[in-house]
Amino acid sequence: MLTREGSSSLPTTVLAVVTAVLLVASCGISGCGISGPSVRPVASPSGSATPWPPPDDPWPRTSALTPSPPPDGPWPETGQLSVFFCARSSGFDACDERGAATSREIRRVRALLAAAPEVRKVQFVSQAEKLRRERKMFRDEPDILETLELEDMAASYEVRVGSGDWPALVRRLSKAAGVSDAFVIRDDYWPGRADVMIQLCVRTDSAGGPCVGRGFATLAEKNAVLDRIDDLPGLDKVYFQARSQQGSVWHRRNVPDSAPVPGLPEMFYLKFTSPPVLSEVRRALRGAAGVAFVGPVDASTAGKRV
Repeated sequence: MLTREGSSSLPTTVLAVVTAVLLVASCGISGCGISGPSVRPVASPSGSATPWPPPDDPWPRTSALTPSPPPDGPWPETGQLSVFFCARSSGFDACDERGAATSREIRRVRALLAAAPEVRKVQFVSQAEKLRRERKMFRDEPDILETLELEDMAASYEVRVGSGDWPALVRRLSKAAGVSDAFVIRDDYWPGRADVMIQLCVRTDSAGGPCVGRGFATLAEKNAVLDRIDDLPGLDKVYFQARSQQGSVWHRRNVPDSAPVPGLPEMFYLKFTSPPVLSEVRRALRGAAGVAFVGPVDASTAGKRV
């Protein structure tokens, strides 16, 4: 909850809302590979048993606002299953010394998905569609655009899944001929619990933007962010995801489990009494040192209000 020195905390109803994985988590934070992802996306925290403040993330009361730890669960029992197929240049062991997946192999995987009780919706992404997406993503990077070729694109299935034995499903799909990689990303924890996220700078950033040439956001910069958002209309709660919480978040979201990507960003999450105007939040944080990105928690939200 949000606490202000000298005042009581402000109550709010916590809503459990299931939504898709954040766009910033899919590509903005972890990156999307040219012929298929090399790392899995990650985003928001759950409430964990981590003590607050975490031992490696002390938070002295140097701002009018003191952020709270993420609230307790539950986690959504829905997620996004990705099944990638071998392409000409796939860098996976399952694709060694073979060409792209055949139409028959792709149809067999579709049959496996049709038989899985966890599967709710299936969308096929062809090599041509993947090339179109990559060209759009890198439209301002001419050096990368020159390297994009249809034969190197990984076709895939994008699958919505409900509750079930996700590890077993992933194992079955990973063993299928022509499949380079398969994994599930559990749906984000935060939609309904927060409206806006503030991603802070990480240790290194060479991709351009406000974090180039600097390291992690400092405690002074974090407190400056809190001072800037203190007067936002309708601000109800502020949560903080510390570096010490990243591991438990990663392990909870990724199936199969894997080692967390190092240097994931710390995050503020803001909850308002009514949907805020995102442009107002961004204006309050314009030029703030240590801030990499400000955006909606639910990336599917349309319109000016989150």
